[in-house]
Amino acid sequence: MSVEAFTYAAASRDPVPGGGSVSALAGGLAASLAAMVAALTLKKEAFADRAPEMHRLHDAAADLQKELLDAVDRDAQSYRDVLAAFRLARSTEEERRQRAAAIQAAFRHATEVPLQVAEAALQVLELAETAARRGNPDMRTDAGVGVLLARSAALGALMNAKINLGSLKDKEYTVQTEKRIEKIRQTVIRMESDILNSMEI
Repeated sequence: MSVEAFTYAAASRDPVPGGGSVSALAGGLAASLAAMVAALTLKKEAFADRAPEMHRLHDAAADLQKELLDAVDRDAQSYRDVLAAFRLARSTEEERRQRAAAIQAAFRHATEVPLQVAEAALQVLELAETAARRGNPDMRTDAGVGVLLARSAALGALMNAKINLGSLKDKEYTVQTEKRIEKIRQTVIRMESDILNSMEI
C-alpha cells in the first residue's frame, strides 16, 4: 500500500488502520531516519573513525524499521480479530463460553502488539539519540525528527495497549502490564526531553 493509499485508508470509515497502525508506521519512519543519518555519515571521510558505530546503527535501525512496518498490518489484524470474536455465535451456554474466551484472547493479543511496538519505538529512540549525537552534524535535524517520531510512536502505541488492557479480566496480567506501560512511558518522556535539550532545539 502506498503512503497516499494508507492515509486515505486511515481517514475512511473502516476502523483499521487506526492509531495503533499509525503509531507503528511513525516508528518505522523514525527508524528509517536513523538509518539514513548513519548511511550519510558513512559517506563522509571526515567521520571514518565512526564507521563501525555507524554500521551498527544502520543495521539495528534497518531491523527495527522492518519490525515496525510489519507491525502496521499486525496491529490492524489484531483489532479485526477482536471484532471477529464479538461476532461469534452465542446461542448456547457453550457458545457463550467460547465467545467470551475468544474475546479475552483477542484483547490480550491486541494489547501485546502495541506493547511490542512501543518497546521497538523505544529502541529506535535510543538509535535516534546516537544518530543525533554521533552522526554527521548536517543531519542533526533529521535525527531530531526521528526522535519526535519515535516518541510519538511509543506513546501512541501505549495508549492503544492501555485501552485494550481495560477489557481484560486477568488481574495479575493487567497489573503487571500497567507497570510495563508506565515504565516505558516514563523512559520515553525523559529520553525525548534529554535528547532535545542536548540538541538545543
